[in-house]
Amino acid sequence: MENELREAERERDLLGVRIEGLRAQRDAFKKLVEAAVMPGEDLKDLTKADAIVAILRASDKPMTLGEIADAMSAAGKYTVKNGASVYIDGLLKAGRVVRVKRGLYSAA
Repeated sequence: MENELREAERERDLLGVRIEGLRAQRDAFKKLVEAAVMPGEDLKDLTKADAIVAILRASDKPMTLGEIADAMSAAGKYTVKNGASVYIDGLLKAGRVVRVKRGLYSAA
């Protein structure tokens, strides 16, 4: 019984750490999205391609597809990683985005 209780408490503590990490990530994405928006501009009014470029421009580091999708969703434009991939391909071809290295993208 004591071992089960200790294990459950350990799982609770690990979940607490995971929750705090996810909250911090969510808050960082919200700040990134806010920074991407120019005064009077709302990402919700942009096309997904334009919103991706705005998010990448606001980022101080290259982003993964997952990070881009999370930032898009935080901005109210629900996007999944695979959906972001479709837009990234077009943005790469148009020269609006560059692949820094495999899996990492920046605004051109």
